[in-house]
Amino acid sequence: MVSRSRISDLYRFGIRVPARSQGVVRIDKVEPAKRKVERSADTGRCGARPLCLVLNYWCQCMLNELSVFLLAAGMMQAVLLSVFLLLPSNIRQTSNRLLVAVLLTVAAGFGELFLYGSGVSFLHPNYAYIGTLISLLQPPAIYLYTRSLMYRHFQIRLTHAVHLIPFAAGLIVYLTLYVPLSESAKISLLQQQDLPGMPVSLPLALAYHGAFLGWLGYSLSRLRSFNSDIQHLYSDIARQQMLWLRFLLSGYAGLWIVSIICCLFFYLFRLTDKTAWVLPVVSMAGFAFINTLLICALRQPAAFMGLTQEDETLLEDIQPIKAPPLPASEQVDKVAEFMRRNQPFLDSTLSLSQLARQIKLSPHDLSAIINNGFQQNFFTFISEYRIEYAKKLLATAEDKRTILDIMYASGFNSKSVFNTAFKKQTGVTPSEYRRQQPSSS
Repeated sequence: MVSRSRISDLYRFGIRVPARSQGVVRIDKVEPAKRKVERSADTGRCGARPLCLVLNYWCQCMLNELSVFLLAAGMMQAVLLSVFLLLPSNIRQTSNRLLVAVLLTVAAGFGELFLYGSGVSFLHPNYAYIGTLISLLQPPAIYLYTRSLMYRHFQIRLTHAVHLIPFAAGLIVYLTLYVPLSESAKISLLQQQDLPGMPVSLPLALAYHGAFLGWLGYSLSRLRSFNSDIQHLYSDIARQQMLWLRFLLSGYAGLWIVSIICCLFFYLFRLTDKTAWVLPVVSMAGFAFINTLLICALRQPAAFMGLTQEDETLLEDIQPIKAPPLPASEQVDKVAEFMRRNQPFLDSTLSLSQLARQIKLSPHDLSAIINNGFQQNFFTFISEYRIEYAKKLLATAEDKRTILDIMYASGFNSKSVFNTAFKKQTGVTPSEYRRQQPSSS
């Protein structure tokens, strides 16, 4: 007979605790490690094996304490930054308000795992699954935050309430299937969990994973479309691409794919006693995710504030389907001659609107000429002129500038973009191209 205060410790290390009876928990199954030690003692084989079992138990304890610490630290970071973003000077930005929603929902998910790892869920089962329920607001919050970074004047509208459907469905399930249960039934249900904070029912667990993967996939698809769109507007796309967010969301989606595979495996084979590693791995991955998000999100406003309303209108106006099928050859020659004579591509911040004003064309007409006359988008069109200019500098024996200096002199601001564009156009890197010149020896 064991009191409730020992439920969490027993369960976390492999002891299966059945339903409670008259306020006291009865242990029907002895802890596997303890049973093996006693069996070894009875047969006179006590030696290294019991020591290994003790060390294994100690390692599990240490990993669990580390997990609880990381979860607590992640929650504290999320809450403290949320308080900072709620200050009057910061809260005016829509992206900051949505970032607060992301951080608090992440903290709620951490809280569910923290209650599980510390054993509080088993002592107070009425608090279980609340963090899991709130975390269903996380995927739509991430999607709306992504939109707010892409578009400077993005605002929350009533139509965005459709993103609350997963949370509303989860709330109905929680209120109808979990809340009415007795406390002993809730404890019994928690003991059947294969993954921390995950519903025992396989369909519900799959639906929970599906909500995350669905919204994360949609966010990534919008980011890819956005990265394609900005190439029609800017010649310097390194800051606007938000690659950090794309990589972060891709990694996060990858974690959920691994989670759903593990979920299926554990549910199908009922390997509940083999899941001790799940909480440490999830806590470490979650801690890495929250810190990466914090660092990159705080740097983002200084790098790029999103497309303006003018840019959005221009994007709608220059869609290929609306552009003339074939511009006049005089217009193509006019643009080409202007680029050769005035070299506007040397301006690293050159945009479609700026070049259109210089050539005295509308952005729509200039985009049509570049797309249909040169068969390129604006970014590739400008990059080709910059690469040709860089090739001339690299081939000049008297020019002793470094490749980095030549990169800046050619209009590029990003080394990775320069190297990628140069190799795509020439087949070699800038260093290799310089070495291939006869005068370089």
